[in-house]
Amino acid sequence: MTWKLAVNAVLKVLQAGLPVARKYSAQFQGMWIDLAYALEDFLFSASSPSPTQSLEDQQCDEALDCKIILLIRDGILPYANQLPREFIIRVVTLLNKGSIHSATNNSPVGFSFLESGIDIDDDGVVNLLAVTSLLHRFKEVIHKYAEDERLSGKCPLPRHRMSEISFVLKAVATLAKSLKQADPEKVFEWTVWEQLISLYPSLVDCTTSTSAQVCCSLREALHEYADLLEPPKNGLNGSS
Repeated sequence: MTWKLAVNAVLKVLQAGLPVARKYSAQFQGMWIDLAYALEDFLFSASSPSPTQSLEDQQCDEALDCKIILLIRDGILPYANQLPREFIIRVVTLLNKGSIHSATNNSPVGFSFLESGIDIDDDGVVNLLAVTSLLHRFKEVIHKYAEDERLSGKCPLPRHRMSEISFVLKAVATLAKSLKQADPEKVFEWTVWEQLISLYPSLVDCTTSTSAQVCCSLREALHEYADLLEPPKNGLNGSS
């Protein structure tokens, strides 16, 4: 219980303190790496929960994890160009470690900042790091799912695996939609385009899935690839 109070206290301090730290960056240079380590310790604790932990307590723990993710999404990532690059890289690495599953419906809430769309800014640091990192993670999840389902034969994979792959497929579709709405002249976007298009073979490998939930999410993602199989013509002309 003490650690929960500590996390909540830190979150309250950060909500008020992050704007101050950005404004007076010279006075807070030594804080950022310590903050990165603290966020990692909170999200990926070395201590295992009690085997007798109730469902209600598990939900409370995960709700606290979600608060940290939301703080990263709303209080850190939008200001990446004002923060130390090493700190941002560590934060993005945290997001790349995996997804958090809700105890009530096994719905992953990691990568939650994708739900608000991808904002391609002039600096592009956070978007390039975060999106490429997520795409790398997505590819791992999709490839692993296709491989494990093939090896499992007629035995269905655990429900949380179905929820994870379904969420990742929806996130791929969301990213594709956001990318199509972004300015095609932004240089770093081509890296994201290439990485997103490279997911296509892995998505095709999932078409043999017998899960209606997975197939629905997969169909949504594949429909977005109608416009992503080749870059926009105006972008190609501008880059030549």
